[in-house]
Amino acid sequence: MSKLTIVYVVNAKVPEEVRAEKICASLVNHGHKVVIACKWSGESAIREDYNGYTLIRLGKGKGAFTTGFPGNPVWSTALSSIVHEFNPDLIICREMIPMQSCVKAARKTIPIILDMAEHYPAAMREWKKYKMNVISRMAVHHLHIPDIIEKHAVRHADAIITVCKEQNERVSAEYNFANEAMFIVHNTPDKNSINGIRKGSSLPPIVFGHHGYFTLERNLEMLVKGFDIAARRHPHIKLLLAGSGETFNDVHAIATALPCSDRIEFTGSYTAKDLVELYGKTDIGILPYAEQQFRQYTLPNKAFDYMACGKPIISSGLRPMKRLLDQTGAGIYGPCETPEHIAALIDSMLSSDIPAMAENGMESFKNTYNWGQDFQQILASIDYTLSRNRKNL
Repeated sequence: MSKLTIVYVVNAKVPEEVRAEKICASLVNHGHKVVIACKWSGESAIREDYNGYTLIRLGKGKGAFTTGFPGNPVWSTALSSIVHEFNPDLIICREMIPMQSCVKAARKTIPIILDMAEHYPAAMREWKKYKMNVISRMAVHHLHIPDIIEKHAVRHADAIITVCKEQNERVSAEYNFANEAMFIVHNTPDKNSINGIRKGSSLPPIVFGHHGYFTLERNLEMLVKGFDIAARRHPHIKLLLAGSGETFNDVHAIATALPCSDRIEFTGSYTAKDLVELYGKTDIGILPYAEQQFRQYTLPNKAFDYMACGKPIISSGLRPMKRLLDQTGAGIYGPCETPEHIAALIDSMLSSDIPAMAENGMESFKNTYNWGQDFQQILASIDYTLSRNRKNL
């Protein structure tokens, strides 16, 4: 593959957008010139060189227009300027939200890969913020605006990157998108990112941990209640909840009223560099996510992080997670619909072969689920897109 100029567009803060940074740093290391167009989030620098690529932050001082929502003229104009300046060979658009701006900037001459890590319309229907007022409820739950946006994004994509085969199957079934144009790129860690983390679990396990945003579908309210039941039977165990988000206050209020509240720790927001300490403190990773539509078409990066670090996993029965754990033997799964369900899974984990699960996870990381393997799929998606585009010229 010859040296390319690639613009990666993401409606998020960079640094701290792990998947975008991982993809772009790997592309730079592979010899390509990369520009990340991202959301301005209060930084002093609008443009800077970072980790080998160029960061350009969009929307400074534009209020609501800082966010790359569909049709945002600020983003469309800025991306058009970036395309004019850098003359890229390819645009990679992270998720469906900025796709309209990407399409306008591409002018039907630059191919676009859609990095579609989630079933975004389903996610929006499950997030608390889209249930809070009449307008958002109407747009998301009744008019199905997110589904229209996703349809547009898929229609204009030359290729699509996903994180699991279930998402590929959905996109193929719903939009008749070609299977050969979809590439699975898991949110796996690279080998350097887990350096310095304590591997494996204490015996017996002490700290059960969840790391990430607090949102409704993550079922963390149920988790603290279930942990409380299990903690009364197992006085040595603790729960570590790292992160913040729209349900943080709700979960915290429930936890502080529980009899075992003194064994539940909330860290609040964290950055990527904090994960060395947070994962090091953790013995068991717990992912009790609700078995709703959104989570049936994605795999959390935390699952692969836990496996790489030898932290056995407790998961709900989501199809992608069941498949992953059946394949790797790196954890257990079951219903998480009630506190009693979660308590039973904690009981089951405490009587399981912890060292075997830890070793299974680390071996799966070494042989299969690592960024070296996944980046090859990034390159394959680029090869496919550019070869297809050349044929259509």
